[in-house]
Amino acid sequence: MKHFITFIAVALFALAAWPHGGEDHSHDAAAPAMSKDIAPRATTQTEDFELVAVLADGKLTLFLDRFASNEPVADAEIEVESGAFKAVAAQLAPGIYALPGEAFANPGKYPLSISVQAGDTADLLTATLDLAPPPAGVEHAAGWDKWAVWGASGALLLAGAGLVAVRRRKQNRKH
Repeated sequence: MKHFITFIAVALFALAAWPHGGEDHSHDAAAPAMSKDIAPRATTQTEDFELVAVLADGKLTLFLDRFASNEPVADAEIEVESGAFKAVAAQLAPGIYALPGEAFANPGKYPLSISVQAGDTADLLTATLDLAPPPAGVEHAAGWDKWAVWGASGALLLAGAGLVAVRRRKQNRKH
């Protein structure tokens, strides 16, 4: 019985290495596509500034750096306009600014006009925040490999329970 349980355990480990699901396991495959759960963002740059706008948790966070040195720009005055929306960003940390993001709640493309005043440098940046609608009708399909692992695990559990029952029966007969 010990050999049977060992065989089942080894077979389970080998099953996990089996290619499945139409995946390409070659090394010549293209890089995987970016994940869809990344927060919507917009990027823009000029000769003086580089800005990344990230929409997450109901607010629009702006990351402002000097283009040449990539150092954060502290104490800048940033004003953002998009259609009827107009707001001044508050500084959270050097180079990080935030403003309310409720105006960007619905899917769509939002053109952003961003006015930056930092010391004696002023610039006007433009970007587009693209909010794609959530994918509709996406269902998770379980492949045969998951069922095989669950089935093999159940068989291993039953074999272990059987082994315990056989040993207890032998112990009870000895007494």
